[in-house]
Amino acid sequence: MPNEYQKIIVNMEKMGFEDSHDVSHISERLKRREKERQQLVVKRKEEREQSSASVEQVSYFLETFATKQREIEDILEKAASGNADRSELTHIFETANKDLQTLQHFVSTSTHFLRVYDIRKAQEAIQILQQKMQELEEKLLPKKKFGFKVRKSSTHEKGSFNQKIEDTVDSSNSPGKLPLSKVLSGLSDNICGYSSRVGETLSLSHDVIFKKDVVLSGLEGCTVELTGAPSTLHMSTLRNCRIMSGPVATSIFVDDCTNCTFILACQQLRVHNTKHCDFYLHVTSRAIIEDTTEVRFAPYNWKYENISQHFQLAGLDMNRNNWDLVDDFNWLASDKPSPNWHIMKEDEQNIEWA
Repeated sequence: MPNEYQKIIVNMEKMGFEDSHDVSHISERLKRREKERQQLVVKRKEEREQSSASVEQVSYFLETFATKQREIEDILEKAASGNADRSELTHIFETANKDLQTLQHFVSTSTHFLRVYDIRKAQEAIQILQQKMQELEEKLLPKKKFGFKVRKSSTHEKGSFNQKIEDTVDSSNSPGKLPLSKVLSGLSDNICGYSSRVGETLSLSHDVIFKKDVVLSGLEGCTVELTGAPSTLHMSTLRNCRIMSGPVATSIFVDDCTNCTFILACQQLRVHNTKHCDFYLHVTSRAIIEDTTEVRFAPYNWKYENISQHFQLAGLDMNRNNWDLVDDFNWLASDKPSPNWHIMKEDEQNIEWA
């Protein structure tokens, strides 16, 4: 069946325009318009299909998240019932913790199609569950009083040691320092790191930090190198520091940091209450900032011996980096970019970290 523009040409020819220059000119215009129309039809069809797929993805995420959330709540309710002995309680909390980690990973891998609002609500729900689990575990399975001690590592690497974070702030909330109870909240006893140091060059090697929770707090004017694959990395109250880390298996949390440079690789980055900082980042989900201003992002570019092996041990894909995908929880306008973060220009990026 002839299309509209073919009908028009036939009618023009019947009217005696077959030898006219105008016929050829008009014919080309009509062909071009017909092609544009067909392209528009295809584009709109693809947009409808993508929109439908996106709605289905979000719907699936919300339903699955709600189901998993209820399952964890049921587990915690079982613990709170008082009908379980100590051995059973230990198993319950281990199960709940594992399920929470799985739920967090589910959120992290879904951020590319979720709205900022959906991400925020999911993170808030996970935080509530984590807090509830921690409170129940402290109540039902109280641990012995936490002891702080320094144990020298056998390595000869300068400044490298494995230590429990020193309780230098007690409960006084001294200016510029984060209460240790907040730093350690949610972490295991398998902790190493540095606290309350000024103007030092510090380092921890792979054999010290592998699968550990690393905590850096209250540092000023320090350079820290973490050449390995820790489980998590928590950094708080850092001033004028440079932090270089190998691949972190799960999450990195940054809180209350100013005028710092971070070279980080992880599955998820969460930045809170931070300003005037640069991030050289490798992240497999999307970075999240909140109450944060004047921060810049560039691709991760630190190299050291065995870093490829450490990426494999951390379960991170070296070829998948979403360093420039940042969600600002304080900027919900979808039609304008957040003014709180920027991509660093190439001529402003540092390429030498020695």
